[in-house]
Amino acid sequence: MEAVVPAVLRRSPDGDSPPFSPYGTHVPSLDTYDYVEEEWIATGEEDGHAYATTVLVRRPRDRARFSGTVIAEPLHVHGIAPIWIYSAPYILRSGHAWVEITAQKTTLDLHVKASDPGRYGSLHIEGPDSADFDLNVNLGNRELSKKFFAELVRRNRATSAILAQVGAALRSPEGPFAGTEVDRVVLVGHSQTGWVTTTYIGDTHATRRLADGSPVYDGFFPSGFPLDPFHDVDVPVVQVMSDGDVSVPDYSFVPGYEGRGYRREDSDKPGDRYRLYELAGVPHMGTRQAPYSDVSLWKANFAADDVTFGPKMNSLPHFELFNMGLHHLVEWVANGTVPPRADRLEVGPDGYFAKDEHGNTQGGVRTAQLDVPHSTYRPNPTNPDGTPSYLTVGSDEPFDAAKLRDLYRDSADYLQRFEQRLDQLIGEGWLLAEDADDLRREARELEIP
Repeated sequence: MEAVVPAVLRRSPDGDSPPFSPYGTHVPSLDTYDYVEEEWIATGEEDGHAYATTVLVRRPRDRARFSGTVIAEPLHVHGIAPIWIYSAPYILRSGHAWVEITAQKTTLDLHVKASDPGRYGSLHIEGPDSADFDLNVNLGNRELSKKFFAELVRRNRATSAILAQVGAALRSPEGPFAGTEVDRVVLVGHSQTGWVTTTYIGDTHATRRLADGSPVYDGFFPSGFPLDPFHDVDVPVVQVMSDGDVSVPDYSFVPGYEGRGYRREDSDKPGDRYRLYELAGVPHMGTRQAPYSDVSLWKANFAADDVTFGPKMNSLPHFELFNMGLHHLVEWVANGTVPPRADRLEVGPDGYFAKDEHGNTQGGVRTAQLDVPHSTYRPNPTNPDGTPSYLTVGSDEPFDAAKLRDLYRDSADYLQRFEQRLDQLIGEGWLLAEDADDLRREARELEIP
């Protein structure tokens, strides 16, 4: 075991330009929640090489409102912060702090530095030049995907060390949280940063510790990237896989992993606290809310792929389920509150997930929309042979009027059944009550002809 030397954190000078902000963020302004944003520069050394990179902090303006929880997220190789996109409202209303760490050289070079060379030109992480790295790879092609991730490994060898050093520095009384108490720091990631988080758990969590031997991160939330199963991690792990992440039975992103090998039993044992939440019918990316709900946007984006979309983007709760999973992790870490256990998605004889009479996935974490349906919810576009493709969004096939009348007497009957199931899911811990209002509103708008 190696004691981590914390990175040195110093505030960025204000300058004439704003800090780099992750792309694709569509949430209420920080002012709405009385939060502030601060950019810090992290410096340190790994394997004899110095680095300097950015750390973006969003925290309550009133330090007394800080919950004591820091949610740390690596910046994605495409310059986005998926967990912030999904769960910012939960983070903000809970008083948690969110910290984006630019731990990957590829991300620093191609997004942060490229966005403002004057502001960021002196930043650096050791590794191969990023100028020739092509981010526009079709990850639906498994061979291209494996080459892409192998190349990311080669170019970003310092990533886990930077995450450890910055994670340790976040607890400093002189850093971003001076004047407050950081009680816990959790590391989260989705998709490519789910892979970064998974890699950290496997190669760094047990070997790089704080000076007193305690872990740098008090819990982990890896999502959207299936790899080998976790075992004997001495802090809680809540792993989330959407239906669309693993709907193709034998698909894998990386060499050396095939199929659904991430699966394992849940555990409450000390030293192996683990939950797996497989989200039925849900795609890799949430598309219930604008601007992601625009079907023409995605059809254009995947025009080169021979796949079929339904008339609407997949409208199942996605962000809301990530809020639920993240909340369970925080409560497990902070208070020892044991999360509920979920059934696994059911697998049919052909290896694909089993479907009910409406074409919807069986098993897994449920939603009221699946159990009181008005549509078939596909987690992926479909191939010409009707099987799911390995693309990141899905679509809806609304039931026709005759089928709706067969299922429900009228709109009031549908609404009563929907709200009953919604309340049951809230009571069982599968949805946060604060996230139910929009779902109720949508249900009230459905008309049974």
